[in-house]
Amino acid sequence: MTAFNKLLVANFKQFMRDKTAVFFTFAFPLIFIFLFGMVFGGDNMVNYNIGVVRQDDSTTAVHISEALHNVPIFTITEGDLETTLDSLKSGDLAAVVVIPAGLDATIGSGAAAAITLYHDPSQTTTGQVIIPVLRQLVDEFNRQITQAPVVLTLTEESILAANLSFIDFFVPGILAMSIMQSGLFGVLPLVEWREKKVLKRLGVTPLTRGVVVASQLIFRLGIAVIQAAIIIGVAYAVFGVPVLGNWFLLIGLVMLGTLLFIALGYVVGARVKTVEGATPIVNLISFPMMFLSGVFWPVEMMPDFIRPVITALPLTYLGDAFRQVMVNSPPLYSMGIDIAVMVAWLAACMFLTVRFFKWE
Repeated sequence: MTAFNKLLVANFKQFMRDKTAVFFTFAFPLIFIFLFGMVFGGDNMVNYNIGVVRQDDSTTAVHISEALHNVPIFTITEGDLETTLDSLKSGDLAAVVVIPAGLDATIGSGAAAAITLYHDPSQTTTGQVIIPVLRQLVDEFNRQITQAPVVLTLTEESILAANLSFIDFFVPGILAMSIMQSGLFGVLPLVEWREKKVLKRLGVTPLTRGVVVASQLIFRLGIAVIQAAIIIGVAYAVFGVPVLGNWFLLIGLVMLGTLLFIALGYVVGARVKTVEGATPIVNLISFPMMFLSGVFWPVEMMPDFIRPVITALPLTYLGDAFRQVMVNSPPLYSMGIDIAVMVAWLAACMFLTVRFFKWE
């Protein structure tokens, strides 16, 4: 076994001996998800906001519009196509029904006229409730208009919307928080090694400092990936929270966030001599970020005077990036800005660590 592998094993054993660290790394985020999921995870919506775009003023078009207005579980909003589709994308509408121009003329020619339904396929209520109701309505009109088998048809168009439940919003934030805590508190074993002169003894061996740091980084990255897999898996299995975006991008964000907060933790531990001294400083950094970065509630709900602090915190950008990838949430910032800010934080923390970290 190489020296590097032995260091990885030593890191693993040290981590597993610390039952508190194991609990807060794996169990604590799941407890948050279960508690908030049971309280806010239910879907009590009994009414669906439907947009209607009537591109025709013919008798049939008017009757279809009136029939939609008369569906008890539908709240109808009429408007133009661009406006209603924007509302669908933002989550204000559950679906958009487009009644095409020239409806009576198309039917009179014997051709089938297509009514288009725009909806978000990731929302199960659309497939379970809205589409069956609309198909029933179309079938009823077919029977009333003519004896021909098909006069009106329903065509579906998929648009991913941002109609997020609380648990959809909450899980990516918890994932970001967990990575932050795992990274920041990951410096404590290194501080303990320095306090107990382990780093000093390693310094007289053929091992380089780079190997020691690399073993810590690889171990923490592995823990972060396992942690993310558990959180995402439990959230999907229990509450149906999906990952709608690119899995490779999600894994890359997990890696970037982990490296960022490990580096920030190393900045904290650069000059602190004891674990007892490092722990309160780590808590002092992690708790404000936990409550000011949009982990538990949207940033938009926070007062304006605190916005400059929010925009300065790296956890804000990691949580925003996770929500974009996992649930297609409307972004606070573009993905490029999120990644650029985190890379800048990582570079700054690495510079400070190299400049000030003491090995003895």
